[in-house]
Amino acid sequence: MKKYFNILLYLSFIFLIFFLYKFDFLKFKEVRFNWFALVLSMLLLWAGALLSSISWWNALRKHHIFIDWRNAVISHGSSIFAKYIPGKIWVILGRAYYISTGGFSLKVTSLASVQEQLIYVFVGLLISVVPMIFFDGLNEYVIWVLIILVGFSLFIFTDWFHKLVVFLVRKIFKKDIDLPVLGLRENASIMLFCLIYWIFWLFAFYFFVFSIIGQPPLAVMFAFPLSVTLGLLAFIVPGGLGVREGIMSAYLVIIGIPIETAVTISVIARLWFITGEVFIFLTALFFRKVSKITIK
Repeated sequence: MKKYFNILLYLSFIFLIFFLYKFDFLKFKEVRFNWFALVLSMLLLWAGALLSSISWWNALRKHHIFIDWRNAVISHGSSIFAKYIPGKIWVILGRAYYISTGGFSLKVTSLASVQEQLIYVFVGLLISVVPMIFFDGLNEYVIWVLIILVGFSLFIFTDWFHKLVVFLVRKIFKKDIDLPVLGLRENASIMLFCLIYWIFWLFAFYFFVFSIIGQPPLAVMFAFPLSVTLGLLAFIVPGGLGVREGIMSAYLVIIGIPIETAVTISVIARLWFITGEVFIFLTALFFRKVSKITIK
C-alpha cells in the first residue's frame, strides 16, 4: 500500500512542474520586495499550513480516529501537491489513504477528509463575502459571490437542496455526486480550526501584498480566501491554476489596485503560496524520517 502512496507522490511533483511551466509561473517581472514584510508573510503562511494539518487531525478525531498529530502532518503534507493532478480528488484521497494504512477504514478517513475540505471552502467563502459587502456594498461582483456562498451552504448543510442538486446533476450531466450533508453543530470544532488557519493566511497575504506595493487597503487580504475557494470549486482545472489568478486580479482591480500590478501580484502569489506547500511537504518528510510513530 505504501507503494501506491509513493506513486501518488511522484505524480504530484510531475503535474506541479508541468503546470507551472505551462502557465509560465516560473517567470515574472522583477519586483522590488520589502523583505521584512515578505519574510513575515511567509512565516504566517507556513504557520497556517501547519495549522491546516492540525485541522485535519481534529477532523479525524471527530470520526473517532485518534492518531498522533505528527501522522496528520505526514498524511496531509505528503499529499499536498496532489491537488495539481487533474480531478482535484487526489489531495483529499491521498491523506485519507495514508491514514487508512494504519488499519482504519478508508471510507471513514475519506469521509473525514471530504468534510474538512468542504468546511474549509465554506469558511473561506464566508470570510470573503462578508467583508466584501462591508467594503464594497452589494455590487454585481459581490452578489455573484454571495449567490455561490448561499448555494454552496445549502448544498452541504441542507438535505433537500443537496438531493435537488444531485438529481439535477444526474439528469443533466449523467454523473453522480457523492458528497455528505453536514451538520453545523456537529462540525463546529472543524469550522473553528479552519477559521484559525484562514486568519493566519489573511494576514499572511496582506503582508505579502505589502511587500510588493506597500500599505495596501485592508480589504486586500480577502482576495486570497475568495480566489482560493472559488479556484477549488473549479473542479476541472488542476489546483485552480489560472482560475485563482483571474479571480484575484479582478478583485484587486475592484478595490483600486492598477490592473498590471494586480496581475503581477496574482502570479507571484501562486509561487508564494507554493512555498507554504513546500514547507508542509518538507515537514511531513522530516516526520516520516525521524518519527517512530509513523503509520506503516
